[in-house]
Amino acid sequence: MTDPTPEHTPDPAPHAGYTYPGAPPAPASTTGVGLSDPQDHPPAARPGRGRTGLVIGGVAAALLLGGGAVFAVQQLSGAGAQPADVLPGDAYGYVRLDIDPSAGQKIAAVRFLGKLPQVRDTLTGDDPRRKLWDLVTQDAADSCVSTLRYDTDIAPWLGERAGVAIRPGGTTDKPNVALAVQVSDEARAKEALGKLFACDKDGADIETKDGYALVMPPGTGASTMAAIAKGTLAANSTFTGDMTALGEQGVVSAWFDMTTGATQLQDLGAGALGTPGTAGTARPPSATTAGMQGRVAAALRFDPSFVELAGVVRGAKAVNAAPGDTSELVDLPDDTAAALHVSGADQAIDSAWPTLSTQLENLSGMTGGDVIGEIEKQLDVTLPDDLKVLLGRSFTLSLPQQDLRVADSFVVGGKIVSSDSARAGALVDRLDQTMGGILTHTVDGGTVYLATDPAYVASLKKGGALGDTDTFKATLGDVSRANGVLFVDLDRIESAYLGDLQGDTRAVVESLRAVGGSTTVTGPGEASFSLRVVGN
Repeated sequence: MTDPTPEHTPDPAPHAGYTYPGAPPAPASTTGVGLSDPQDHPPAARPGRGRTGLVIGGVAAALLLGGGAVFAVQQLSGAGAQPADVLPGDAYGYVRLDIDPSAGQKIAAVRFLGKLPQVRDTLTGDDPRRKLWDLVTQDAADSCVSTLRYDTDIAPWLGERAGVAIRPGGTTDKPNVALAVQVSDEARAKEALGKLFACDKDGADIETKDGYALVMPPGTGASTMAAIAKGTLAANSTFTGDMTALGEQGVVSAWFDMTTGATQLQDLGAGALGTPGTAGTARPPSATTAGMQGRVAAALRFDPSFVELAGVVRGAKAVNAAPGDTSELVDLPDDTAAALHVSGADQAIDSAWPTLSTQLENLSGMTGGDVIGEIEKQLDVTLPDDLKVLLGRSFTLSLPQQDLRVADSFVVGGKIVSSDSARAGALVDRLDQTMGGILTHTVDGGTVYLATDPAYVASLKKGGALGDTDTFKATLGDVSRANGVLFVDLDRIESAYLGDLQGDTRAVVESLRAVGGSTTVTGPGEASFSLRVVGN
């Protein structure tokens, strides 16, 4: 346990990252990278030659300091072409890695990683590119790969950014992908990459463009370069709009067009999206992929207090969800170790049920039984009506701080704010019977309080101020309008697992303070999400 994290202050550096062509400019920042502490004002100059000398000196100082400031920002800004500038605009999926991100991200990363020295020492060093090379090649058994030396064959041309795009039309055996690697010497890069991919019997098509080497499966190079000539991903207005809405793209960013990509990945044999098929054989979309639409953009980025995976969903099928209300979450007892909160589920189910019921019916075809009918029969419920009542306008589960190593005394509880609290209480009773009668519950107005310990029911009714605690605020920020929230105070539960850890692993885990995530519906078919890991 450590002292509470001080109140979060704005990022000390403006966003100096790349802005895609045609994207709205980033808002001006009121902070900057300080070059020196303020100096005392010099005494007023006397008239005459002293004033002339002061003017000349001032101009010289301005030029010197201005040039120094420009140089400093250039060293921090992460300026230059991005992989999206050279990858084809018809791609439906894109992932980018940038070890030269914006100034603010570099400063934030240094501050955050200072809280995790073991992780910092692993990720940082004189040349992080070498670490990436070692990571990629450490399991390479081919002696051909081992003949390439990083210092002489790779380092002289390897840049600091890379991106991969996946295009329509690929097959299981030959996905239609393109890898863009930033290079400082296109000729040397093409030569070295040619040797590297010659180690693979299939080889690769390798081209260069605008400071990047493009690596593509054999036989796809010409079509990919033709697609690039028609327009790059950075010129795709849908992509740039989504990435602009995302904001700071951090060290890793990704974009996926679900409308096109879901069926394309199904054709590539991705089992999660449908049954695998024959390579190159198109098929009708499955029930799962047919309902997918919209895009997702996400970024892994740093703050001085946490590392965050943040993202936006745009153009998705609109869900009839009520504005989020986390009042029942923030009012949990102060000693809450973990909590899960869902808001507006009763309304969301109305629009989500057709898709959900179709998926359940598909399971019926696989199992040979009526899945929905079996659920209704076993639990004596009517779907989706009773599900709406049970999840209610607000559904909150919570875990108080306790010794989790003592299984017999495990305590967990929850609160349900429902339009029919009496019915919700009866449903809780029915579910409790299927679990062997472990719950205590009480109905108070429109709220059902339940727990495995009667004393915790009383604590939930009394409430607290979890939302005002430093750990909660650092982990989740403002979640007042969130529709879903997960919060875990690692410091309150670490005694359950620290004893099994040793050495650097234990030190890293002890350096972590909390984990939290949230999702918020921001408009019809639009949402934002965040997952944070906070350091001590």
